[in-house]
Amino acid sequence: MEQLIEDVLEKQNPWWFGKSYNRGIPRLHYYPRLSKYMSTEEILLILGARRTGKSTLIYQLISSLELPENEAMSVLYINLDEPVFQSRSESAVLLSGIIEDHIAATKKERYYIFLDEIQNFKYWTQTLKTLYDTDKRLKFVLTGSTSSLLKKNTITRLSGRYLTVTVFPLTFKEHLDFKGLKKPTSTEKKMEFEEYLRHGSFPRISLEEDNTIKEELLKNYYETIYLKDIIFPHKLRNNRDVINLLYFIISNVGKPFSYNIIANVLEISADTVKEYLSYAEDSYLLYSINKFDFSLRKQLANPKKIYCLDTGLINAVSFKFSENYGRLLENLVFIELIRRQSEVYYHKGSYECDFLIKADNKITNAIQVTKELNPDNKKRELEGLREAMKAYDLEEGFILTKDTEELIEMDGRKIFVRPVWKWLLE
Repeated sequence: MEQLIEDVLEKQNPWWFGKSYNRGIPRLHYYPRLSKYMSTEEILLILGARRTGKSTLIYQLISSLELPENEAMSVLYINLDEPVFQSRSESAVLLSGIIEDHIAATKKERYYIFLDEIQNFKYWTQTLKTLYDTDKRLKFVLTGSTSSLLKKNTITRLSGRYLTVTVFPLTFKEHLDFKGLKKPTSTEKKMEFEEYLRHGSFPRISLEEDNTIKEELLKNYYETIYLKDIIFPHKLRNNRDVINLLYFIISNVGKPFSYNIIANVLEISADTVKEYLSYAEDSYLLYSINKFDFSLRKQLANPKKIYCLDTGLINAVSFKFSENYGRLLENLVFIELIRRQSEVYYHKGSYECDFLIKADNKITNAIQVTKELNPDNKKRELEGLREAMKAYDLEEGFILTKDTEELIEMDGRKIFVRPVWKWLLE
């Protein structure tokens, strides 16, 4: 093995030498499938946006193996964000050569191969398919920062050979854990919720005390995502159009839109809008939902709504916190629904309901989100939810607010008004 590569691997694998390494704050119990999938033969693919903690979860998985000291060499970790590897990202033999050389030098009965940021390597699917099919001693765990990994060669080349888990920024319960609040009071929960909503839930952000540093980090995260996962890999030449589009969308989260409307505002083509937004969704920065309709054709024809991965990114990039509190709440609820693996739509008839949840081919829940119920908005919020409940024959619905809690009964149906922070902890 080339000395330069060997030197890098020795730095990336401190357990080989009995050295300590940073395992971070435990999160594996929030992702039980990760531990369960470690005992399967399939390739484990951990997906999610940058800075959500995928690498830290890998270290925790390595630690959870509890291998004796004489088996430490059976774990090989390669971070492909390392410049030495990035400079050779188009080599067809780089990965296979490293792995085969390591196996030849160590001769173990079982190997755990962890490949971080796999999208940086051009021939990863071909390499893994060959190794997976020819050497059953190998258990592969990969991380990736773009969902397009599952839309291109992966599906065809690795069909039936992989399992996936998507990692998100911290849940509210995780945020409380990171803050060291094991048994927080209601007052502490409310205070931390305001912080969670304002600055978001990236692990590093929850650990940082200085608000100025938080905002600088969030801007850096945003720039890293659009540069490394949108502009560079797709070789986009007009960076300004991409940046303007992302800013426009993030400044209008939760509002219905069409490609043509955005194209007219930004003076670019509708096809360009559609293309750039698909890249942003692949990078996990943005998520879009459709207006629900039993006709798939009508669903696709109606305006969409778009949400952002993290409310901290929204605040760092676009608008003022206090002026858009309700829309931030709505965005936060959406991300939690996606984290819970819900299939989400919105309802629009005479009135609008923010979220419909679909399961087993039917709508099972309706959720309205607003900062508060007051004389100016109560009728509109209630009518939107009630219309959705009637349309899909629901006996119960939810209105999630900043801090209101009550039960409203209308037309023999129950509407539960709950604070978002309580709903997040359920």
